[in-house]
Amino acid sequence: MHGDDMDETDDSSRASPPSQVSFQTHVALSDRFVPFLCCRNATNDVLRIERILLDHYDPVRQKWVGWAWAKDQKSFKLSEALQTLNSFCAETDHLPLEDVHMELPPSDETVSESRRFFFNPVILCDQLLSPVLTDSLEPLAARAQHYLSHWMCLKYVYGILLSASCMVFVRFDRAGVVLSGEVDIHRDPNTILRAVFGCLALAKDSVDTSVSFPQDHSLLITSEAAQPARYVLEETLYHNPAIPGSGSRVFLVRDESEPETQLVLKDWWRDSKSIHEGEVLCTVSGLFGLPDYHSHWTVCNPDGNDQTTHFISDTLPLHPGFSRAQDNQEYDSEFEQQTEGAATIDLDRQLLIHTRLISKVKGEHLLKFRDSPRIVLTAIHDAILGHWSLFQAGYLHDDVSYGNILVLPAPVSASQFLNHSKLPVSPIHDQCTAILNDFDAVIPLAEFEKGNQLKRPKTKRGTILYMSTLLSEGFERFGSWAHDDLESFMWVLIVTAFSVKPPSSGFARSSVEHTMKICLFPEDPEEHSQVGDHKLGLMVALSGESGRPFSYTDSLSRQYHEPIRKWCVYMLDRYFPRLNRMEESIVGDGQIYLDVLSILRESIASLE
Repeated sequence: MHGDDMDETDDSSRASPPSQVSFQTHVALSDRFVPFLCCRNATNDVLRIERILLDHYDPVRQKWVGWAWAKDQKSFKLSEALQTLNSFCAETDHLPLEDVHMELPPSDETVSESRRFFFNPVILCDQLLSPVLTDSLEPLAARAQHYLSHWMCLKYVYGILLSASCMVFVRFDRAGVVLSGEVDIHRDPNTILRAVFGCLALAKDSVDTSVSFPQDHSLLITSEAAQPARYVLEETLYHNPAIPGSGSRVFLVRDESEPETQLVLKDWWRDSKSIHEGEVLCTVSGLFGLPDYHSHWTVCNPDGNDQTTHFISDTLPLHPGFSRAQDNQEYDSEFEQQTEGAATIDLDRQLLIHTRLISKVKGEHLLKFRDSPRIVLTAIHDAILGHWSLFQAGYLHDDVSYGNILVLPAPVSASQFLNHSKLPVSPIHDQCTAILNDFDAVIPLAEFEKGNQLKRPKTKRGTILYMSTLLSEGFERFGSWAHDDLESFMWVLIVTAFSVKPPSSGFARSSVEHTMKICLFPEDPEEHSQVGDHKLGLMVALSGESGRPFSYTDSLSRQYHEPIRKWCVYMLDRYFPRLNRMEESIVGDGQIYLDVLSILRESIASLE
């Protein structure tokens, strides 16, 4: 049952913003969490606990004397309980237990916020509603995600859920959430205090010491690569705050010893079972249409061990309250017993490793150049050649999207690339204008099914918005490995070409811009899952096969429509033969590259 609702709300409370934390199958329950915390006590913690118990606990009545948690649940106030707990930490120069409903001071400076937390780690606290379900965990998750997003020096965040009678300890990291069981505050006061002080010790250890803050308030990252260096962060280019997830951040940086040289640093938590992006880039660096490699390394703790999301055990059980499609469904142990024979749902928790990668070139996204169709089409053409370079090196990218195509600051002579003479077509004007980036989802071609070289395995990586129509529908590709990625380039072009600001009167319903928007960017969140279903219909409409006439809100959209129409026609021709699996209908990867590049080259030539 849920605990009684509070009749009163603290004046300081406010509604917490929703988090981007996915709870479903990502919340573990560990009975070893509390013992693990207790093992982190220092000698002075033991002495402090003895003094606190002597002064504030009645062992005969098994009650705390005069404290907020000695009251019944109905009159329990989180602020009073935190005041009590913070008084036990009087030796520190800050209050380490923070009410998640207290409003944060406004700040837009990531570096200054990181500096603040670097010296003042906190434990997030909220009221415990038992059993713990999504609604009761959401405010804590929202604040934890905020801290992990804004404070780069943070590896993990710890929290406490507490009521008048119990405590639950919580850990948030890039792999998900771990909860302890409920601990009785009154019957086990020694364990409670040891766990609180152990949690504070872990909060202090959650700071990444490879990040530092000199007097000029800049943020420095120390490299642990073969040649150690320090990098000054200048600008954030990208950040993915979702939990669980890689937590990818991309920064523009400068080597402290060579301040005239700009570099691009990617900081992320990679899946230990997936391919290492740094090793892939090191292998393919110097090939046409791909980034130039500088260095990569695994981030380590002061003891020399890798920073990972491993916690307590290699295997943790799934919390039963987060195993269903509806997280807020009341947990019923009797129901669990009745469905004991049903399929077991396991915890989805990856072992992630904190990694950094530096490349040499910063690029710009396509939308910045939408007003110049020639630049956009040429950039996609060159990124496809980059995809071909990667494919010939033995890798399928498998995550082509808008964010992974970058236009270079200035064209680079094709002769500077190791494989320029082996490209399937001559580079336009003998130059490279764009690169294909981000290799953390690549698939080594050697892993494809060797028994049937015509069968491309199903994958669900990347954003469904840019995924091929076939894969987004859950089908397998028969006859090509590269086809689906090449269709993803088409969706990147469609999004770039038709993403325009609507006029004050709104889009005309017959406009191509309106059609693209409602199909790929529906306003109703419940329709987001249907984007994959809409894509085949949109491709048919854009190919002209449906006979539907389009109007154009923006005149530039018309210049993009012809190459998009031809590309859609080509992809539709390739879509239907796979249903029959007729080998005479199969077009090999090499020919598909040539066909798609030809569509783009004809369109580029018509614009010159």
